[in-house]
Amino acid sequence: MFEKNICSRVNSQNGFTLIEVVVAMIIVSVSLVMVMQLFSSGLKSSRTTCDYTTAVIHARDKMEEFLLDPVSGSGEFEDGFSWSSEIEAYKEPEESLINLMKLKIIVMWPDGAQGQRSIELVSLKAVSEEEEL
Repeated sequence: MFEKNICSRVNSQNGFTLIEVVVAMIIVSVSLVMVMQLFSSGLKSSRTTCDYTTAVIHARDKMEEFLLDPVSGSGEFEDGFSWSSEIEAYKEPEESLINLMKLKIIVMWPDGAQGQRSIELVSLKAVSEEEEL
């Protein structure tokens, strides 16, 4: 009688089957992949935002310099961003008493996936006839 109870206990042990373990591992694996993709896209978005913020700061700095001494040209910043500037006469109605120049600053930076990105700041400056192009 004692032997019969031992045998029935061995055969009726509760546990997970191999299929249940495999299914659980597949669910965990898919969940981990999805979480990693979320982190990856969050990091990429953060990097893009940081690049645009840096570009806007560079463009504003250059625009302030450009408003004081408007000269067409181009150059590079220390952090890999580059810039170019353009000056052109602004076309206003003929009855205008003010001479305006259109000042444009373009800041560019390399982006691995997209090739190159850029932003553009445009402003107008009132000029005397001596300063005009």
